Amino acid sequence: MTRIVYRALLRLHPPAFRRQFAHEMLWTFDEAPGTQAVAPLLLDALFSLARQWLLRSGAWRLAAAGAGGLIQLVLGGFGYMLVWQMHAVSRGGPDAGVERLDLTRLTYIATGVVGGVMCSVISLTLWVKNFIGRRT
Repeated sequence: MTRIVYRALLRLHPPAFRRQFAHEMLWTFDEAPGTQAVAPLLLDALFSLARQWLLRSGAWRLAAAGAGGLIQLVLGGFGYMLVWQMHAVSRGGPDAGVERLDLTRLTYIATGVVGGVMCSVISLTLWVKNFIGRRT
């Protein structure tokens, strides 16, 4: 059963990687002594799969852009809440006629901004890839 799972993980790797390393990886898996040695190999194949698709395909750029946008959003959201609360305190307290920013509204704003950033980055990446493909 574990060999089937391991082979499925190997099949999910990019074709160039499979041609070069799949046979050796499967041989190493078959030669592993007992079930205790199989778990680290399965985990290694899973990490290898993520590494190959993210780093080799350039998808890491999308992940980095999303993380950067999320960091900006979180820092900006906290800054906005801090300014909002300071404004409320200067007018006589946190409940002195000033509408408070609740977590639900901030969640909606965060989801919209992150979704917009992700769509923009994906669109720009696909456009650049298509542009470069036509030039070569």
